[in-house]
Amino acid sequence: MKAIGIMSGTSLDGIDLCLMEYQNDQYSLLAFNSYPYEIALVKKIKDASKIISSNVQQICSLNYEVAYAYVDAIKKFIKTYQIDLNEVTYIAMHGQTIWHNPNEMDGYYSSTLQIGEPAVLAYEFNKMVISNFRTMDMAAGGLGAPLIPFINYILYHKQHKNIAFQNIGGIGNVCYLKQDATLNDIIAFDTGPGNMLIDGAMQKLYQKPYDENGQIAKSGKIDYEVLELLLNDEYLTKPYPKATGREKYNDQYLDQIIKMLCDHHAQKEDMIATITAYTAYTIIKEYQMFLGKIDEVIVSGGGAHNEFIIDLLRKNLNAKITIMENTDGFEAFGFAILGHMTLQNKPSNVPSVTGAKEPVILGNITNPPRGNKQYE
Repeated sequence: MKAIGIMSGTSLDGIDLCLMEYQNDQYSLLAFNSYPYEIALVKKIKDASKIISSNVQQICSLNYEVAYAYVDAIKKFIKTYQIDLNEVTYIAMHGQTIWHNPNEMDGYYSSTLQIGEPAVLAYEFNKMVISNFRTMDMAAGGLGAPLIPFINYILYHKQHKNIAFQNIGGIGNVCYLKQDATLNDIIAFDTGPGNMLIDGAMQKLYQKPYDENGQIAKSGKIDYEVLELLLNDEYLTKPYPKATGREKYNDQYLDQIIKMLCDHHAQKEDMIATITAYTAYTIIKEYQMFLGKIDEVIVSGGGAHNEFIIDLLRKNLNAKITIMENTDGFEAFGFAILGHMTLQNKPSNVPSVTGAKEPVILGNITNPPRGNKQYE
């Protein structure tokens, strides 16, 4: 059985697509590619993710516009890798998060919203689409995140060592599997900002989408006084289960950091170095506060390419630091696997991680509109 997995994260760097195969009780990643969002669409998503600039008509429209961006990316993907869609059983998509409020912030119900209308994909490709993976966990009293720890467990729990899986996307998150862990032993939570603040600073200061390989950060000096102030962030000392996102680490938050650094007369490269160090040291601090013995840290996501972050982790953590194979495609691969669990009517949240009352089946199924007719 084959499936397409789709992930587009809070960093807004693009649409990740993978082709997954399940055969002989094994999951394999057969192909992966990433397709950048158009700049105009990124701006619309950012505007829709801010209370001050969003409106219901805009969000309604974006729900479809993002889906059509997925359609275009899938068409490029199947052409590049010569994928026969008639061999694909379903499409599993995370959707684009524009708001995530797991803690009744500002007196509102705990809730989450991922846009990207699944009916658009189901209609275009006449495929079953599995989407909206976070909502059932939240209905069961959970945070709706993180969900990938289930995948880490499925793929790695038979390795007899203590492993921390650190994803550095827009937000950083860790999954800790102690040696011979059961599903209930998993510790996982968002560690704080990932690439989101770094990318935002690069766009503001250098008009570039990101700091390639962390080269600009490596050329600057860390302002440790500002870094220490940032590390007093109340989120970092909050006990898990916990999750965060753009509702906290947004442009306004970044502007405050840049102002602090300007007050210290920091050069542009020093600002990037300090903001990048903030991501690295949030990871280090969270490990020291909440995790046990670590033999290996396996890093995934776009931040795995940032050499400045990786160097800081190697200098400050007493563990082997490894870059995950197929690192950029791991989350798309993960949601393809979660989709398979949905089809089997099997729970795939981890209550000890999300805080849900019980294990639940994740994902909403949108059926193909023309039944078993082949894709042409």
